[in-house]
Amino acid sequence: MTKTMVNEQPPRIDFRQARWSRVGVPLFVTYFICFMDRTNISVASPHLAEELQLSAAAMGVVFSAFFWGYVLSGMPAGAWANRGHAKTIIVVCMVIIGLAAGLTGVVHNYPVLLAARVVLGLAEGAIFPAFAVMFISWFPSRERGLAVALTMYTVPLSAAVMAPLSGWLIDLANWRAMFIIQAIPAILVAVWLHFAVTERPEDNPRLSEDERDYIIATRTVETADESTLLQVFARPTVWLLALVYFFWAMGIYALTLWLPTVIGDLTGEGSLMVGLLTAIPFLCGTVAMYVVTKTAVTTGRSLGYFIAPCIGLSGTAMLAQHFIDLGVAFSFAMLVLSAGSIYAALALWWTWVMQIVPRNQAGASVGFVNLCGNFGGLVGPLLIGLVATEGNTASGFWIVGVGILVAAAIVMVVDARRTRSQALEQSL
Repeated sequence: MTKTMVNEQPPRIDFRQARWSRVGVPLFVTYFICFMDRTNISVASPHLAEELQLSAAAMGVVFSAFFWGYVLSGMPAGAWANRGHAKTIIVVCMVIIGLAAGLTGVVHNYPVLLAARVVLGLAEGAIFPAFAVMFISWFPSRERGLAVALTMYTVPLSAAVMAPLSGWLIDLANWRAMFIIQAIPAILVAVWLHFAVTERPEDNPRLSEDERDYIIATRTVETADESTLLQVFARPTVWLLALVYFFWAMGIYALTLWLPTVIGDLTGEGSLMVGLLTAIPFLCGTVAMYVVTKTAVTTGRSLGYFIAPCIGLSGTAMLAQHFIDLGVAFSFAMLVLSAGSIYAALALWWTWVMQIVPRNQAGASVGFVNLCGNFGGLVGPLLIGLVATEGNTASGFWIVGVGILVAAAIVMVVDARRTRSQALEQSL
């Protein structure tokens, strides 16, 4: 049995299969648009702050306002999606995302800006739980991690595309036009999903009978039943994983939302050049994610062996950027290293979490860990805005870096304990 497991080939994406071409690709595009509309405010923030006369602390509140809504909608949306409404949730939320993103382009005061960001967060917070239901419905158990990993690629990739595109639109027109133009794809995607995707493979008339039967026969293999929240809260490991993701997400969103402002402070360049420079760290993150994910799959080592060094390197680079003054080029190189390494193991994260928690607690455990990560997204951007000094927005990144190093240390401890436990079981 052991030999068979070692020689078993990992699943691959085959776009000739309908589940990948008709569900995997649309969900990838959907999440790409979500992250673009979530983070394009980062490039517009200097112009927005100047016109509305907002301080760095006020912009930190604007960045975090998205997560006020995000943390509220996830669990109710997951419950509603489980009742057979996942596709409806995604379609409706994409329309709301388009409207809220467009509203950001016409705001003229601080309260309306905050309201637009909260509504955007409410809509996007419902998307991923609905995605999870679609993944379970449409993909065999052994392919589900690959489907989630494909979706995770949108996180750095959307930022890499969004930054130069947003900068170009701002230079071509203005920041208001940028928000309105980039809001349109969300509504177009909603229309596409409505007509192209079905809730379940059983409802899709264009799916071949062989593929439909294969999906239905294999999608419940090793799928865990839900557990109570009390059972989840009683497990110390779940709390450690939640703490890791809190610090990790704090760093991800602090970098994603503040990086264009930091690069603008360092270089003094215009929106287009800042956008092009901002794309570099996220492109590095996309490449690093691919390399680390592929290496982890082929080596057979524990995923924690790859996760800890990646996020640890990001935290170290943040500290170096703050405490070592070797000029603009060095600071930019550390920002590239920070962003590139913080995304490198993101596609491995949820697979590792689901390997650690008991199968009968997987659903509730993942939901709780994700919720804590969302709170990290709320705290990170706000913290940078509160501690930033005039003309040096990056001055607060060292605090986030310390948190990420703590996360790396926790991953090492959890992974070491898990490795010892597995070795003990094999020796018995």
